[in-house]
Amino acid sequence: MKLQYDCIPCLFDRAKFECDLAFGKGNEEAKKRALRELLVFLLEHYEDAPPSLVGTQRERIIQKFSRRDVFSEIKERSYRTALEILPAAVEFYKSSEDKLEALMRIAAAANSMEYGVKDHRFDDETFKREFRSVLSEKLNSNLVEIRGAFERYDRVLYLTDNAGEIIFDVFVANALEGMGKRVVLSPKSAPVLNDATADELRSYEAELRRRGLKIPEVVPSGACIGVCLEEADEAFLKIFWDDSFLILAKGMGNYEALSEFDEKLEGRLIYVFRAKCEPVARSVGVRRGELVARLV
Repeated sequence: MKLQYDCIPCLFDRAKFECDLAFGKGNEEAKKRALRELLVFLLEHYEDAPPSLVGTQRERIIQKFSRRDVFSEIKERSYRTALEILPAAVEFYKSSEDKLEALMRIAAAANSMEYGVKDHRFDDETFKREFRSVLSEKLNSNLVEIRGAFERYDRVLYLTDNAGEIIFDVFVANALEGMGKRVVLSPKSAPVLNDATADELRSYEAELRRRGLKIPEVVPSGACIGVCLEEADEAFLKIFWDDSFLILAKGMGNYEALSEFDEKLEGRLIYVFRAKCEPVARSVGVRRGELVARLV
């Protein structure tokens, strides 16, 4: 997916949101320097870049000036929220006749856990109250094709997205393992946005174990929004290009990056997310706000 006209205000809205997190009400100069550097990068890459590439550069610019993970407190709160809500997901799965559809719904609903996206309003307390109803929202999907893919593939590369959300991904991965699948979970190798990192996930291992869950095999995807194949480690690339793996890609960032490779990954790539912005919704052919699970 290439950068679209209405991606630009969203990228800068989010940059302002993150600068306010990083620098508070003061340090206007640092904020302006960060936005100026992002503007220069955008002008150089406007014609050919996916939004995920510009977003990754935005994160690196803000980290350079702030020298910290600006989402650390928000991420910690997200993990606590997810652990609190997890029993509702487990109950929903156990009571569902169609187990695979239930897993796709849980995975897509969990992708609601996102901050700073233009026109997407999210807060933890509201999500706690509404999570059960979110699980029953319309799921824009091709479930027949998805079911066929899971019948063909015994191995799954599961690309994760946001902090907190990954708690539900572990549950989904464990359920898939219970169906006889080998699952490789792929969070980030270092902080970018509010995405979950491998180290963060491991720090919650005891909490997950107490809830009857185990962390699957972990191979990080890198420190970019979505996937940057030029920067990914060899261990990740070996699995990514292995035709025996079905790829389950969570979140809009993975869609923005991987849709450039749809033809090469046809038949073994499933996108799962909430379409939180208009350009992504338009690209996929759904309404903004809908839950999505689509096999390419």
